This record gives sequence, structure tokens and C-alpha cells, in this order.
Amino acid sequence: MNQRESQALQKLLTTFAVDALGEGDVHAGTNLLAGMAITLANLAPTDNSVCYQDGTPARLGASLLVSGALSSGTIIEEVITETARRQLNLAKHLRKYSEWIVAQASQPGASIPPTGPAESPSDQILAEILSGIDSPFWTRKQAWSQLLDVLPTERFQDLATHPKFLVSAARVRDLGSQLKGLRIGRPLIHLGINQCSDLAELADPGAALIEGRYPQGNGCETIRGNFLLTDPLRLLNEAAKDPDHRTSWLGHFLWLVDGDAGPNAPMDVTAKSHQPGVLNLGRFRLALSGVISSRVNLSANKQQLLCCDTRAAAHRWTVFLREMEPRMPGISGAARNLPNSLVFGLGEMVKIDKVLSFTMEQVEALCRFLVRRAASARITIIHEAELARRRAQAERIYRKIVNGCNDRRMICKNTSINTADFDECVAWLEEAGVVKRSAAKSSDWLKVEGTQLNLKDCRLPLFEISLLKA
Repeated sequence: MNQRESQALQKLLTTFAVDALGEGDVHAGTNLLAGMAITLANLAPTDNSVCYQDGTPARLGASLLVSGALSSGTIIEEVITETARRQLNLAKHLRKYSEWIVAQASQPGASIPPTGPAESPSDQILAEILSGIDSPFWTRKQAWSQLLDVLPTERFQDLATHPKFLVSAARVRDLGSQLKGLRIGRPLIHLGINQCSDLAELADPGAALIEGRYPQGNGCETIRGNFLLTDPLRLLNEAAKDPDHRTSWLGHFLWLVDGDAGPNAPMDVTAKSHQPGVLNLGRFRLALSGVISSRVNLSANKQQLLCCDTRAAAHRWTVFLREMEPRMPGISGAARNLPNSLVFGLGEMVKIDKVLSFTMEQVEALCRFLVRRAASARITIIHEAELARRRAQAERIYRKIVNGCNDRRMICKNTSINTADFDECVAWLEEAGVVKRSAAKSSDWLKVEGTQLNLKDCRLPLFEISLLKA
């Protein structure tokens, strides 16, 4: 991170008081700010209602995996809980109103308020197509194309039966039953990871939901959603120690992580922030209600404009993600819409309070910071897993040598360790001074008298060098 980028990031984090949001932890506060902004984007209407100034649709949305107790706790309390409360209030209001309409209908002569248009423009177009009568205004092909591009006008009954925009499940196996009654657009799916098997169990349905190929009903409709996974116990680290096809789907996520995996936020941000975190939480709640209102509004949605044109930075962002791809496979897709999502979410919060402001340069700095931290966390986890594996191999080889099995070929055969791994492990053991090559036979290894292997206190410099090369 160069000085200019660091200054831009510091300015943004100071403006939104991330130190106060994180209760003194800058990284947790940054994760919460990103979680709030991206959630607003994930809940926004996805029917081309969010546009650039020239009317071109802007793509929003990103799936998040929050790892760590502090960040998970704050995001659950301030983001998920607030979203769930609004969904519950909406459902109760709709149920109460529906019951009143039913009661009115049962009373002779009682007036029943309209609950939706009797006939919408799309209904008229479809009727003309099916009538077989040619229109002087368009061909049937043009009419079908128009129907394919727009949603039919909704009635109150549609909202009453499909009000859900947040999906939560106590267990992974309950997820399918909760994907019902969904509001138009992508649902926000929140799941807590309680055991390592949850990640593997989610692999197939999770990837299908993120990619938009999760079937609903007869399969004519498919569901595409954005996830917010919370992992307070950092079970992600445990799963990464034994990576396989069941955990590869996590490449669809942007990771928001606690800890010091790096890079670190500008350290003097805490000294410059004097704004109470509660103010930003209040702004988020007001912005959340506004975004959900746009999502559930029965009338035609008014276009919402991004306050910054992210297209000018799109090329730079694509190049950056391409460079980060080897460090975090999948990030080019997972974070593709990150600049748009942050601009939208932060912009909605700024609308609540004109005192706040930000620039596209600052958003780009935050985007790069989040992706770099995610990649660093992944590399750290992978290195820890590899280091644990190599340490276990070294210990097994050492025990064989101590117990009198000295031949290289026999040790590899008895431990199922390949020769390349054996040579690397035994090279470190030799450099550590606990084994030596036999003078009588070069393929034999002997324990150095008076020494003992203590892996807990040992550093493995050769192993670390090999990991850096990988």
C-alpha cells in the first residue's frame, strides 16, 4: 500500500469512525462498516433500479464470510438483527392487513380497498399476443421481448405471500425449507457456522445459490442469493487444514477476518476519530429501512443513482483482482462488484447525514485493503496447515530414526511419505542438529547423541522458505 492509498484509506476510516464501530478494534470496525455497506447493496432491488447517472444498470452484491468472534458478533447484532427485525415487522403488518381484508369481505355491503391493479400494462400486452390479433404498434416478437425484459406489476397478494428478503436457518439442513416466500430479487442468506461439517454440507447448495442455479418448484425458477456466513469460532481455519472439493466453494466469498494477518489499517486512525460509533449505526438503520422500502414498494420503483461512477475505476479493479487471483483463487468473481456495492451502501448512509462524504479514490483504497486482508488470511491459514503437516512428517521420520529404522527407502515405505517430502524434512532435521547422515552408508540417517527433537520450540526456516516459493 503506497502512501497516497494509505492516506485515502485513513481518511475514509476516520470519516466513518471505524474505531468506535469496532469498540476500539480498527479491523473489526472496518469489517462492520464493510458489512453494513455491502448488506445495503445486497438488499437493494435487482431489477435494474440501481443505475449510473446515464441510466445504465449498476451490478451490486457480494457474499461475505466473517471469521472471528468480534466481527461476527458485531455484524450479527448490528446488521442481521436489524434486518430481521424489519422483516418481522413487515410480515406482521401484512398478516394483520390480510386478516382485516378477509373480515371485511365476510361482511355484506362492506367496502374492500383495492389490493392491486386489475390489469397491468404487461397483462394487456400478453392478452394482445394470445388473442392472435396483430397490433399496429409492434410485432409479436417485439411484444414477447418486452415481456421477457420486465416483471409483471405486483398486487398486494404477491407481497403478502412473498415478503421474505432475509433467509436464516438454525441448521444447514433446514436451508431448503426456508427458501420459500421470497421477495423479488436476491435474498440475503445468513447462516452461522457451528461445526466444520457445516462448510462441507453447504458446498453444493451454497455454490448453486451464489451462481443462481438453485432450482425452485418445477425448476422453471431458480434462486440466486448473497450469503453472509458468520464464523465466530474460526472453524474456517480448521477446514483449511484439510482442503478438498467440499471447501473449494468458499472461493465465492470475500472474507472479513479478525486478527493481525495483515495488512494493518493506518494506526493513527484511532487518534483522529472523534465521532461516536452510535451515529453511524443510526445512519445505517435509517438507510436500511430506506433500501428495504424500495425493495417492497408495490409501485414502480424509482431509479436509484450511484453517487460515484465506478466504471472509470473498473479497469484498475479488474487488473488488481487478476493479480490477487493466485493468492486467493476465486476473488476475481467474488469481489467483482465490491466497488459498486461499497459505493451504494456508503452512499445510502451519506444521504442520511450530509456531514459525511467520501471519494471514489477512498472506496478503491478500502476495496484493495479488504481483498488484501482476505488473501493474507488465506495464505496464513494455508501456511499453518502445511506447517502442521510438515511438522508431523518430520516427527514421524525422527521417531523412525530413533527407533533404529535408518534407511531412506524403508522410512518412506513405512511412513507413506514420498521421497521429496522426506528429503526436505530430513534436511531440516539435519540443520537443526538432531540427525546426521551415516558415514558408512549415505542413504542411512542416525540420531545425534545427546539431542532431542522439540517441535514446539523449533522454527522451521527451510519449510517456511519452501512455502514462500509455493
